[in-house]
Order: sequence, then structure tokens, then C-alpha cells
Amino acid sequence: MSKKEMIAQQREYKKKKALKKAQRIKELEQEREDQKVKWQQFNNRAYSKNKKGQVKRSIFASPESVTGKVGVGTCGIADKPMTQYQDTSKYNVRHLMPQ
Repeated sequence: MSKKEMIAQQREYKKKKALKKAQRIKELEQEREDQKVKWQQFNNRAYSKNKKGQVKRSIFASPESVTGKVGVGTCGIADKPMTQYQDTSKYNVRHLMPQ
């Protein structure tokens, strides 16, 4: 095989490889787009079932009162106080063992 033929063969091989790669990337992009559309449809359906008529308030929205601070006390958004945490002592097996 001459050098020209070898170069032509390599060029042809690289063209085929590039075409395959472009096709694969296109398929992956299409698959991602399909998954994105599925998720958006699911999310819209779930949101419309549960949150119809509710106004979504951002925790970063500026407060209405003059003394309010942005991002502080955001646990009371839904008119519920922050969950209280009760500190529990560690579970100790030694107390249960007979002596």
C-alpha cells in the first residue's frame, strides 16, 4: 500500500468515526430532551394537583415589614413555627446488662 492510499484510508476512517460520534451525540441529546420533557410534564401535573390556588412565596423575597430581614426566620413561611428539637440522651446498653 502506498503512502497516499494509507493517508486516504485514514482520512476515510476518521470521517466515519466523526460521523458515528456526531450521530451518538445527537441520540444522547435527543434522549436527554425526552427525559427533560417527561420531568416537566410530571412536575407540572404534580404541582397543579397539590398547589392549585396557592401563591408560591420565595424565602428570599423582601419582607413586607420595615424591620424584617431577608432570609431570616424563613421557617414561618407557611404560618408554622420552626420544628422544636428535643435533645435525647445517648442509648447506653450497659444499663440494661445484668451485673
